[in-house]
Amino acid sequence: MSALASHTIPTEERRPAFSRLVTVELRKMVDTRSGFWLPIGVAAITLITVIISALVHHGHEATLAHLFRNSLMPGSFLLPILGILLVCGEWTQRTTLATFTLVPDRGRVLSAKMAASLVFSVGAFVVCLACSAVFAELVGNAPGGAGGIGIAVLGQGLLFLMTAMLIGVAFGAAILVSAPGIVLYLLLPTIWNALAGAIHSLESVGNWLALGNTWSDLPQGNLSGTQWAQVGTTLALWLVLPMAIGWYRFRTRDVN
Repeated sequence: MSALASHTIPTEERRPAFSRLVTVELRKMVDTRSGFWLPIGVAAITLITVIISALVHHGHEATLAHLFRNSLMPGSFLLPILGILLVCGEWTQRTTLATFTLVPDRGRVLSAKMAASLVFSVGAFVVCLACSAVFAELVGNAPGGAGGIGIAVLGQGLLFLMTAMLIGVAFGAAILVSAPGIVLYLLLPTIWNALAGAIHSLESVGNWLALGNTWSDLPQGNLSGTQWAQVGTTLALWLVLPMAIGWYRFRTRDVN
């Protein structure tokens, strides 16, 4: 017994490093067929969007800032689906038993998925910026030249993609089933935006809680204090609340 005890490895030393968990989650994003083709599709649509934006009006509007704003839109809409698949895949791909056996602390697993989503969104941001810079120079014919982008706008664009990915992770964790998670992610904000625009009494509320009215303004330029407050309340509804629900469900749902 003393010999066995002397060779026992403490639990803290057996636990995988968080950086390794993030690396594993990044690989999980592209391991499945849908996970492999979805980022390729997002990149292709982003490139097409930039090209069309650069060519319209003979390139007279192809400033770097304009192309950059447009390049972010496909990713902000489609990348959350990748976040949903990343979380729900543990159950749909039946990897929960292996994952939670190797890492019993489910909070660390979900945190690693969130961190991997943020890393992936940084990569998507770099692709958007690179495509915008290349085509602004190659095709752009704006009267004042391609121009530049302020640090604040770049930071807001990065925040835009990061929060988009986290919204997907939050919906995935709250629903834990891929198809309903994707459907609710696509429908609920759209229905709310439509209601806020169609019903006069909801218009003022929509200015504080509708993704299309507040959060989507992030890449547009410098925001006022009121606009930042509107972004915060919108993210509280569409990111923080689903994430809180998802944190509980992810940690307590049965693995079968």
